[in-house]
Amino acid sequence: MNWEGLIEESGMSAVSSSMFRIVESQEQVATMGLVDSLEEQLLLEQMIEETKPKSESTDKNIHYLLSTPFRYPPLDWGSRFGSKTETSLFFGSKSITTLMCEAAYYRFIFWIGMSSSPSSKLRTQHTVLSVDYKSKYGAQLQLEPFVQHKSILTDSSNYKATQRLGNAMRSFGIKAFEYISARDPEEGINVALFDIEALASKKPVDTTQWFCETDGDQVLFRCDHHNKVYRYPYTFFQIDGKIPQPAN
Repeated sequence: MNWEGLIEESGMSAVSSSMFRIVESQEQVATMGLVDSLEEQLLLEQMIEETKPKSESTDKNIHYLLSTPFRYPPLDWGSRFGSKTETSLFFGSKSITTLMCEAAYYRFIFWIGMSSSPSSKLRTQHTVLSVDYKSKYGAQLQLEPFVQHKSILTDSSNYKATQRLGNAMRSFGIKAFEYISARDPEEGINVALFDIEALASKKPVDTTQWFCETDGDQVLFRCDHHNKVYRYPYTFFQIDGKIPQPAN
């Protein structure tokens, strides 16, 4: 696939909108169980923070929820648009519905990957944040000419071609791009940022707290603030009888 040719054909386009991102918010709960007081907890969390990779951004005013994704190396399999040797991207979705589809899929991947499944449901707390993004160096993979290759861009488990596209976009200086979700059957739009400069604000526009329950049968997300529940059975993500694993 000549991704470079498609990028040249489409040209870089300005992209700007808002997106949602979900992060697990259990660090304070986890550390509190290891100490006897709030003072000890603060000290422990400071020690943990010092062991984390440093942010490449020189702007100290950027909220940690926005800068953290750029600090860490990729996952073992890389990501859909990044190899194991490239820096991580900031991923999100343009709608809560698409975001929950993506999050539920990875909760199942986490459950499947455990050496032994828990005897009860796995209960976790999460923060959903909204943030604005903006860049004149963008790409919209949900549009022509890229959409002609939708089956490749949304492959359920093979990331080889899309990782090559990601590498090509980096080399062309693209900072932010939009693409069709591979997990949302309604083909909602995801967003990815190569560069922290594509963030249009230095802190989240809004945050909400969510609770998640995961077991071998379903993933459930609940937000009491909005009285919303999203439920995904295991079969929701099945292809040929099993959930596809991320791979490159």
